[in-house]
Amino acid sequence: MKWIGVLLLISMSTVLGWEWGRSLKQRPKHIQLLLQSLQILEAEMVYSQVPLQEAFQLISKKLQGPTALFYQELAEELENKEKDFDEIWEECAQRLIGQSALQKSDLEILLQFGRTLGQHDIEQQKKHIKLTNLYLEEQWKNATERFQTYGKLSNVLGLLCGIFLALLFM
Repeated sequence: MKWIGVLLLISMSTVLGWEWGRSLKQRPKHIQLLLQSLQILEAEMVYSQVPLQEAFQLISKKLQGPTALFYQELAEELENKEKDFDEIWEECAQRLIGQSALQKSDLEILLQFGRTLGQHDIEQQKKHIKLTNLYLEEQWKNATERFQTYGKLSNVLGLLCGIFLALLFM
């Protein structure tokens, strides 16, 4: 019975290490998808001059994963028109953070961008999109460095922590 507990402890800590490593690996990809979505949004707003709801639908069809779901939810929520845009954006951004590997710092950038979306003329909107791109690119660089530093370490660290705890409890 003791050995079963030891094996469970080691396997659970190893799985936690793998999950941490997977999260580190997914975050740069999710930030990259956000950057792509902003490029598409800028093109749709500046050149096609479509309404936000239609732009969100187009973005959700062109992307994949949690980012596509984020824009799809935005488009659907805008159809209802029961809430303000800021409230809809914040709720959808919170769900995006929960469904993806993005972090609170990424959420703050998204919330700041959402407050300016649709509030200015096209030239000002382009400036806000570029600023948000700069912030997200910095987050992407940090996430990539973090994955390179801790990605493989997380797998080994989970296993070693499990072995350490097993020895400690024995």
